Amino acid sequence: MQDFIATVTAAIGGAGSRLWPLYLPGMIILAWVVWQRKGEGGSFVGWLFPRRIYLHASHLVDIQLFVVGRILALLGAFQLAAVGTAMAALTISLLGGQITEVDRVPGWAIGLLLLVASDFAVYWVHRVHHENPALWPFHAVHHSAEVMTPVTVYRKHPFYDLLSSALKGVLIGVTQGVLLSFFVSHISVPLLLGVNVFYLAFNAVTANLRHTHVWLSFGRVLEHVFISPAQHQVHHSSALKHYNKNYGEVLALWDWMFGTLYICEREEALTFGVGDAEGNRIEQPHPTLSAALCLPLKEAAAALRRKPRDATPAEAPKPTPQLTPDITPAE
Repeated sequence: MQDFIATVTAAIGGAGSRLWPLYLPGMIILAWVVWQRKGEGGSFVGWLFPRRIYLHASHLVDIQLFVVGRILALLGAFQLAAVGTAMAALTISLLGGQITEVDRVPGWAIGLLLLVASDFAVYWVHRVHHENPALWPFHAVHHSAEVMTPVTVYRKHPFYDLLSSALKGVLIGVTQGVLLSFFVSHISVPLLLGVNVFYLAFNAVTANLRHTHVWLSFGRVLEHVFISPAQHQVHHSSALKHYNKNYGEVLALWDWMFGTLYICEREEALTFGVGDAEGNRIEQPHPTLSAALCLPLKEAAAALRRKPRDATPAEAPKPTPQLTPDITPAE
């Protein structure tokens, strides 16, 4: 029974979960700083946890998808994430991993390398889900959130979790394996599976503000390096100028490098949800749990059946409902 309780606790709110209780104080402190700077008055608790958001129908679907995801995780449905460890170990083995003269590299440097490798893979997996017509319907479940709370990070279709875990596992495993093979001569599974202190810091400070109404920008300079909560909120915007921007999780470097960066010059009024190619809001496609689970399957199947050569230019399938005509670096 103790093992079962420990497993449930880890699945719902362990160190790997954004909702781990020890991550929440950092979110609340930063939100309080923002509230003080805005000088809005009233109750801080009421401002941070407004009823209009936390009782919104969209948030109720978030909670239901969170429960579904946790149940599937308990059943071992997403164990493909372990493929990352296997791929990293295989890559290191193939490359030798015996460069002992640089074994004195400190642990924090190895952790930083792991973060860079992981974040690079996350960027591309995220981007592919936006730009592939057959994958977008599964990720659209996340983007159809009309309000955002820390639970919204778990507003995901189970197939998205399964596929992204596998893709991230392969990409992260290979990139980490290549990097580690040049810095560590003896690789242990605990090293590969160990909690990265940089991700702990990310989760404890800004991660939970990304899916909220709290606008926190890092400023023009830092937002070329790190993704701020405000930049991720822009990523969820239904406005045309925000489509397919800011794919990064921790680092903005990949968006800057590959032309998908959007810098927040000032606080912007955002409307969350999905929009069409002209920037018009699409009516909530996932108003219920059943719609969130079933509709993406139908849309993905239709996208796979669709033949681009059979469509006229005006009817050609869009990469995503959020179409960006030409992605250029933000200035």
